Amino acid sequence: MNKNNKLYLLPSILFILLLVLFSFLRFYLVEREEGRRVALAKVVAHQVGNTLEMFSADRSRAVNNLINSWPDRSPNPVDWFHTHAASMKIVLPGIDDIWWLNPDFTVRWNISSENRSGLLGKPVTDFGINGEELFQQGKATSLSRLNKLLDLYVLRVDPNNHSLGYVVASFDIKTTLEAMLGDLIGPQFNFSIYDGSTKLLDYGVLVNDGSIVSVPVIFAEREWVLNLQSAHQMVLMGNLILVGGSLMSALICLFLFWQLRSAVRLSQSQLHYQAASEAALDSIMVYKAVFDGASNVIDFTLVDANKITSKLFGKDMLKQESLSLNQHLDQMNGKDIFSKIKQVNEDGEPFECVLSRHKASQKQWLKLQVVKAGIGIAMTVRDITQRHLSQQKLELSEAKFRRLIDGLRGHFIYSLKASGEVTYISHGVKDVLGYEASDFQHNSKNYVKNMPNNMQDIRQRQLQGDRTEAYLVSYLSASNEDVIIEYTDSPIFDKAHNLVAIEGIARDVTADIQLREKIYYQANHDQLTGLLNRYAFDRKLQKVLNDIHTHQKIATLCYIDMDQFKLVNDTCGHQAGDKLLRSIANILGKSLIGRDILARVGGDEFCLVLKDTNSDQAQERVQELLDNVAAFRFLWEDKVFHVGASVGLVQIDHSYTEAVGLVKAADTACYTAKNNGRNQYHLHQQGDNELAFRNAELDTLAQIQHALEYGCFELYFQTIKPLSETHSRLSYEILLRMNDKQGNMISPVMFIPIAERHGLMTRVDQWVFETTIELLEANNEHVENLEKCAINLSGASLNSPSLLTKMLNRLKTSTIPVEKLCFEITETSAVMNLVNADNMVNEIRSLGCKFALDDFGAGMSSFTYLKNMSVDYVKIDGSFVKNMCNDVCDLATVKAIHDIANSMGKQTIAEFVGDTKTEQCLKDMGINFAQGYAIAKPQPFTEMLKTGLSAA
Repeated sequence: MNKNNKLYLLPSILFILLLVLFSFLRFYLVEREEGRRVALAKVVAHQVGNTLEMFSADRSRAVNNLINSWPDRSPNPVDWFHTHAASMKIVLPGIDDIWWLNPDFTVRWNISSENRSGLLGKPVTDFGINGEELFQQGKATSLSRLNKLLDLYVLRVDPNNHSLGYVVASFDIKTTLEAMLGDLIGPQFNFSIYDGSTKLLDYGVLVNDGSIVSVPVIFAEREWVLNLQSAHQMVLMGNLILVGGSLMSALICLFLFWQLRSAVRLSQSQLHYQAASEAALDSIMVYKAVFDGASNVIDFTLVDANKITSKLFGKDMLKQESLSLNQHLDQMNGKDIFSKIKQVNEDGEPFECVLSRHKASQKQWLKLQVVKAGIGIAMTVRDITQRHLSQQKLELSEAKFRRLIDGLRGHFIYSLKASGEVTYISHGVKDVLGYEASDFQHNSKNYVKNMPNNMQDIRQRQLQGDRTEAYLVSYLSASNEDVIIEYTDSPIFDKAHNLVAIEGIARDVTADIQLREKIYYQANHDQLTGLLNRYAFDRKLQKVLNDIHTHQKIATLCYIDMDQFKLVNDTCGHQAGDKLLRSIANILGKSLIGRDILARVGGDEFCLVLKDTNSDQAQERVQELLDNVAAFRFLWEDKVFHVGASVGLVQIDHSYTEAVGLVKAADTACYTAKNNGRNQYHLHQQGDNELAFRNAELDTLAQIQHALEYGCFELYFQTIKPLSETHSRLSYEILLRMNDKQGNMISPVMFIPIAERHGLMTRVDQWVFETTIELLEANNEHVENLEKCAINLSGASLNSPSLLTKMLNRLKTSTIPVEKLCFEITETSAVMNLVNADNMVNEIRSLGCKFALDDFGAGMSSFTYLKNMSVDYVKIDGSFVKNMCNDVCDLATVKAIHDIANSMGKQTIAEFVGDTKTEQCLKDMGINFAQGYAIAKPQPFTEMLKTGLSAA
């Protein structure tokens, strides 16, 4: 009884101590969790408030842009309003409807047809708008509920002309908040949003425990309040640790109790082991370790063995005193494994092997298994001689059979009677067709899909003693797949030369035939779209020409070039471009009638032959095709693209004898359609001057290539002025100009798009970079007075690893201090090539250069991308800066961009500063730098370097 009490006492004390420890740990974690919840709620609440205000500013600015673009005169102002307002609603999600009010505040028109009948003619004061305030101030807001809760934002079209009426933008509050807050606020938060006393949206239940965070939000000039609270975790970590710790403590104490109880039972187990050892069929021997003076194991001595040991090794072995393991291994021809057995004693890992020895002139195989036993080892030995000999014979037989079978993979052997009845099928048929040999032998005819038409002739020739060529039979396999088998028959004749059997080898040739068909298909079809390729189309077009000359038929050739494809390909990558091409090919394919021919003949170019169709009929069909393409919206990730096509038409007649000239005429007509405004067609007529338009672009392209070849570009610069502090050193941006053959300057607006379309922008950027570096290296005195030189990089350059390598090598060897160089990339190109842009920025910034994000706000306006990009300056787009003193939305946008960029440690540069009033406003706002005509106009760079004039 006393021993049992001691067994229970020690585990119980240990359990109590561990339980107290985990209770203190739980108390500490619960207190820490409360502080974390409040801090997390504050961060998320401010982030959500900033996002809602930016969302509101974008929509308010869009409404102002609609009012600012209001035409003075329009034949149908309602159509103008509906078109522009509907476009704005599509581009800017969250706007529920847009109304146009008469001067007497009644609704004149709205773009949403659902509520139009109930709105038209109704005064806006019925929706909570203060008419007197609206008339006096020209704007007003209110909350209203039609069939849903709306936020109405009203602006007068012309501040000085009340007669033009007002524009009302209604925001679907619940849909907007659910869409935005669903991405920003996770399910681990409870929140509510109020406009005054009106609850706009809530989630969960806010518990008044001191952890609620309230943040004011301005949305469409209305004051909202966001209340946010991090929800209590369903299972607190402290409670989880307490429960887990309690369970773990219980398990540890139970384990300790079982170990103590096991020690009591050990003596009984030893008795059971001895009985089992004597009854075993294997020889079992126990050895104890022998140590030297340094406590190293040098050998083992036998301390116990069962009766089978004497039968296996002789009775005299057990009579020897202190028999060592080395002596025993010597008898078994296994002294070389002593080190491995010694290793078992050290690490406890079991070891087994097979030994062979000669006994009575016969070879004997023994299987040894060694395990650790206390301070020694236990070894079992079994005689496996008979099993080993049987195994050897089996392995030889299996190897011979395996060589035969492996040599026939994809084949099977067959034997037929002279009548064609199957008498034998090898098991290889299962590998080929999936059927068992016996099944295929009796039912092969049921699995045949197609036999050679001359099968009877083949059998007749074999009966006559002739050898026949291999023939093909198509089967339906067990997996319902078509399999083509090639049979090679070998007729067997008796002494009288009579056919008695047919034997041979059948081979699966399905893959070979499919490969031939695939090669033929790939040689004639475009792999991306599945349409005919240029090679196959030229052959078919030549055949159409021949038919027209021979049979007096008619047809029309359409040359189709996609509009905006390069934009999708460059901004979203080749995968997006490939998907767009497949979609367009599908749209074009649906327009085919009868024997029409459609092919992809270039990157984004298609050719369509409308057979039995004259030019008048073709124009009707092509217009329908263009409408279908224009109605298509290409979606890629979170972007929507409007695509179009330009089509050149040529009626095929006797004046064309070769396909090359016909395609060239259609291509020229297509180019004319593209120059005429895109997404339209142009019918080629004899005497058209459409080549002149293309030649003009080709001339400009030739001048760009000539300028690249001979360095005929000219660099200009424009000063960047610091606003927050005075710098005596110069800061400017490098600009590019080009002159035509007559010496007249060509605007970058003209030649830069041509360079982009023809893939020359990377070379242009490289020329500007290298020329600027060379000029600066040649003017050391100017460089000493230089604060910053900004060089532009295009979107194509961001995707050019070779240009990056050249720039890095040039910067490493340049004598110019790299911290004086700054590279500008536009926001759109950076976001659309985010990974490549980030890689280039990091590589060049690692040398010490600076980077600026140009035209920020005109593209994605994503502060998430801005946060993750390693740029030093943010250049605010000039569309916001130039009118900011007269437009509160532009002013708010500039301030918001500056504040957020400043919070990220980035400096801001304002573009398009056109007057001193704007400059002073930017300075008061805290903008770091200004650039524009009010600061300095662009000037030739080389003249400034020669004269040493100030960049200002």
